[in-house]
Parts: sequence; C-alpha cells; structure tokens
Amino acid sequence: MLWGSAAYRLWFVSDTSDVCAVSLRTLVVPLLALQLSGSQFVAGVIVAIESTIMMVLLPFGGTLADRWNRRHMMIALGVLGAGLSIAATVCLVAERLNTWSFALIIALFAVVNGLLGTSNDAILKSIVPMENFAKAQAIREGREACVELSGGAVAGFLYKLTQWCPFLVSAVLYLTSAVTALALPQSTGTRHRHADTATNEASFLKQFAEGWVWAMSQRVFLAAMVMGAAVNVACVGVVVGLQITLADQGVDPVLIGVVSTVSGVGALIGSALSGRLVDGVPTGKLIIGALSLFTISLVLLLVSTAYPVVLVSQGMAGLAFPALNAALLGFIYGKTPEDLQGRASAVFETTVGLLGALTPALAGYLLQTRGGFFSVAALALACAIVGLAIAVCSPIRGIPKPELWGNIML
Repeated sequence: MLWGSAAYRLWFVSDTSDVCAVSLRTLVVPLLALQLSGSQFVAGVIVAIESTIMMVLLPFGGTLADRWNRRHMMIALGVLGAGLSIAATVCLVAERLNTWSFALIIALFAVVNGLLGTSNDAILKSIVPMENFAKAQAIREGREACVELSGGAVAGFLYKLTQWCPFLVSAVLYLTSAVTALALPQSTGTRHRHADTATNEASFLKQFAEGWVWAMSQRVFLAAMVMGAAVNVACVGVVVGLQITLADQGVDPVLIGVVSTVSGVGALIGSALSGRLVDGVPTGKLIIGALSLFTISLVLLLVSTAYPVVLVSQGMAGLAFPALNAALLGFIYGKTPEDLQGRASAVFETTVGLLGALTPALAGYLLQTRGGFFSVAALALACAIVGLAIAVCSPIRGIPKPELWGNIML
C-alpha cells in the first residue's frame, strides 16, 4: 500500500508543501504585477516570463535529475524557494519593490523551478512500482484539488491583508518541503551503482539528447505531448485571462480566489471519481471523455462572462482534469524506464508547457483589443478542440485499462 511506505509519506508532504507555495504565487503574481505596472499587458508579460524561463530550463533540469541525487535536488529546491520568498517579503515590507525588481524575483523563481523542480516527479519511480502509478497519480490529483480548493481563496485573503503576507507563508512552506525531503532515506533518489557509472561516463549533452530522441520515438508519448500542448494553451489562457480581467474590473481579490476554489471543488470531486475511473474505464476513452467536458466548459465562456457563469465553467474544468491527468500521466510515467524519468518528465512538460508559457502575454494583449476576453475564450476553445481531435485520431484512443498496460508499447 502507498501510505504504508514512510518514504512515500515524506515525499508526499514535501511535494505538497512545494505545490502549496507555487499555488500562492500563481494568484498573487498577476495581481501584484497589475498593481505595480498598471497595465494588463505588462501583467501578462511578467506571468509569461516566469513560465517561459521555467519551460526552457526544464529539459536541462530533467537531465540533471537523471545525473544527480534527486533527494538533494528536492532539498535545494526548498531552500532556494524559501530564500527568494523571504527576499520578496523584505522588499515589499520596505516598499522597495517596483515592476522591474518584481520581474527579476519572479524570473529567479522560474530558474530554480526549471532546474530543480523535476526532481519531485523523477524520484517517485524509486518509491512507487509501476502497477501503483495510476493510483499514485489519482491521489496526487486529489491533493492538487485540495490545494486548488483552498489555495486561491487563501492567497486572495493573504494578499488582501497585506501584499507581503503570501510570500512569507510561501517561505514557511518551502522550508517545510526542504526539511521533509531531508528526512527521506539517504538511498532514495540515487540510481544503482551501475547506472551511476554509466551516468558519469556519459556527457551531459549526450544524455540531454538521449531524452529527446527517446521521447520522440514513442508514438503515444509523442501524441500526448502535442495534445497536451494544445490543451495547456487553452487552460492557461482562460485562467490568466480571467484573473487579469477580474482584477482590472476591481473585483475583490478574495472573490478572484473563489474562482480557483470552485475549480478546486470540481477537481476534488473529479479526483474522487478518478480513483475508480482509472481502473474501470479504458484509459484512452477516459482521456477523451475528460477532454470533451473541458471543451464544453469553454463554450460557456463564449456565451457569457458573468461571475456565476465563470464559476460554473471553472468548476466543470476542474472536474475534468483529475481523470485526464491520472489516466494520461499515470500511463506515460508508469511506462517510462526509471533512468529516464527526469528527462522524460522534462521533455513532456517542456513540450506541453512552452506555448502555454507564452500564452499569458498573448492573453494580456488580447484583453486590450476590441474583442477583450471573448478573444481569449475563442482561442482557448479552438485549442481545446484541437486537443480533443488528437486524442480521438491518435494511438491515445486505444490505451487500455491499467491492468493491461504491460502488454502495449509506449
């Protein structure tokens, strides 16, 4: 059983603390950027700076995760994240933060997450066997739902109290992540002796290239990357577009956070269902069903952007993603060899996230055009339809239940 493993419990606490810290920053960055700059476009650009830098560095971080001790990388991630959070807190308290210095701090957060963030995912294969990966992913989705359920409202409340409060709480969370990672067994995250020898003999660039060559040679993996890239643009565009639009309209930060809370409620329900669905429904069909629900949620935003409609739309989107992620990511990472976990994770996340990383800047630009948020919603819907079409027309459709994963190729 997963919870019977002390290493898994420690990993879960460490990873959850990191996710909570990132969740606070996700809401606060666009709000603070808009307040400092007074421009929707600049706010979108600052969000894009963080996501783009992180996506560019992820492949290098994935290669590092397959060469270095992943436990040590998790510890470093927590310590550096805490340091940057404290720096942001001090600058805000001293009223020394402007648009440029804020952008610099956010860029440094991106560098740290890009180079070290893959260690949290890569280390899991040494803790959880393949047959339990879908279950582990379903649990993870439940955790994500709980964070989303409370993270937006908590971040909005803390931000309303004072601008520096979310960063102070973030520092505490990062330190918790570092301490629990430090408590992991010394052997966790270290490859076997023969693997370490091979790693040392191979150059960094050679291993970097091997990760991309391997990923591009796997039919399902390749289809999932293209599909995920389209869906991610849709998701990021809508979320950032809504945050900036509501903030520009003067909506209370707590109410902006409530949008994330409602999405989290949907995700919590979806994660509870996904634990059963991943075992009872063929993986390919589950992915298609989840994408269909997400697409419908975007149609609602083309009809109306009234606050109640926004809540319903985001609740439906939250309901869809736990099953989608548990099925797709469970299959991909469950079938990926342990010595390629870091690079495979980085290649997938970079390919899926790079266009999404640039999307906030595009969303900020579209918001200032005549079409406003309608243009953002239309772009998101088009991308969601593309992702759904790829799932239906590619090998993804034929992925069977987890019990039969061992019989098919990635």
